[in-house]
Amino acid sequence: MTHNRRRSLLISPTDAIPEGARYIEAHFSQPADWAPVIPGAVLASLENGTIAAAPSRGIGRFPLPEKEDFAAVLDGWGITARTPVVVYASTADDAKVAARAWFVLRSAGVSDVRVLDGGAAGWAARTGAIDVEPAPSSPSPVVAIDGDRAAVIGATGVLLDARPVSAYDAGRIPGALSAPGADVFRDGYLLPDDELAEWAAPLLPEHDAPIGAYCGGGVAAAGTVFALTVLGRDAGLYAGSWSQWGNDPERPVER
Repeated sequence: MTHNRRRSLLISPTDAIPEGARYIEAHFSQPADWAPVIPGAVLASLENGTIAAAPSRGIGRFPLPEKEDFAAVLDGWGITARTPVVVYASTADDAKVAARAWFVLRSAGVSDVRVLDGGAAGWAARTGAIDVEPAPSSPSPVVAIDGDRAAVIGATGVLLDARPVSAYDAGRIPGALSAPGADVFRDGYLLPDDELAEWAAPLLPEHDAPIGAYCGGGVAAAGTVFALTVLGRDAGLYAGSWSQWGNDPERPVER
């Protein structure tokens, strides 16, 4: 079951790719001169108005795009709710950005969205064919949460802080646990299931407590949410993250 769930979310170098898939190349920053690694791919970045809205102190550094705005983006890309989509990172460091694109697409109702494991390097290492691979019958749900919900999860469930430990130690949402987002990737590849389970074991309870994740701007935490989804654990993404929480003088800070 775990293997099937992983394949419904992640494409390894030996896995088939859905016929007719649309490719999206994810970048943290908008490249000055861009040519896609995979011919025909479209560009998504945190700066080009696709997978993040404009920043502000009130809503954070990389807020989720408005539904109407992203619907227009999807229309321009030729993507409908039933179009199979493969998202990939241009570099190992951008693996979390590919996860952010996955989250935004799934939030918009695109049912079959998979991340190419290893990104551009994973594409270069491919031995699998471009072939028909059925879409998941019940795609994993994604949930966006706000600061109020993050506070509740910090008090009653498991709230994961995906920032580096130094940022966590400097100040965090009360009740949050340190879980750096970089820990779920190795060289741009998601950890194998057994290592992901080992990573999650000390952080997550066995009962159905609510789970949420945040970081500095809602990007590294998207990688955390993606990893948890692969493990079969639903987690909400607080996209405003610390860039919203830390700029609100009404919000408490734990140290």
